[in-house]
Amino acid sequence: MMNISKIALLGNRLTGSIPVEIANISTLRVLELWNNQMSGNLPPELGNLTQIQTLGISSNYFSGELPATLAKLTTLLEFRIEDNQFSGKIPDYIQNWTSITKLMIQGSGLKGPIPSGISRLRNLTDLRISDLEGPEDAPMPQLNSMTKLHT
Repeated sequence: MMNISKIALLGNRLTGSIPVEIANISTLRVLELWNNQMSGNLPPELGNLTQIQTLGISSNYFSGELPATLAKLTTLLEFRIEDNQFSGKIPDYIQNWTSITKLMIQGSGLKGPIPSGISRLRNLTDLRISDLEGPEDAPMPQLNSMTKLHT
């Protein structure tokens, strides 16, 4: 059995997709693959990383919709997917990530509207959302219960 808690491969010009086998590392707490040239859809198996606290895959070429299985990542503290080429809406399941402190999805390719359930993320200190496509008249969720949010 592997006892790996952190994989950080930053700025290495790695190509290809995230290996499905990473999801077999049940002890993984941190997966950081920022600033590479990785691409493809995120494997649904990432939802098996139920102990993960940081998932950072910013500045790559990932595409497709975020897998529904990511809803199971309820131990997430940090989710960074900015500067990618995802499609689809910001998923409603982010409201399940009640421990999250950093949510960075600017320039990710995702579409709005921002789910109203985001107001349930009371531990959020850093929220970065920009460059969303979608209805311009969509209401902004109430954020007044998010007392830890830095403005």
